[in-house]
Amino acid sequence: MRTANYIFSVVSIVLGFALILFILTQTSHWNIGFAIGIVLILNGAIRLWFAQDDG
Repeated sequence: MRTANYIFSVVSIVLGFALILFILTQTSHWNIGFAIGIVLILNGAIRLWFAQDDG
């Protein structure tokens, strides 16, 4: 389970950054894509934090 948490957290963080970078290249104003990207990054960070506490 710990390995799955690491995998999901890294994937979530990478997807969040990728989404934000994609939105930045497409438009110059904030929209729902930024919010989703930020939530993905936060989800990954929190998941990573708890995965370390598990061990």
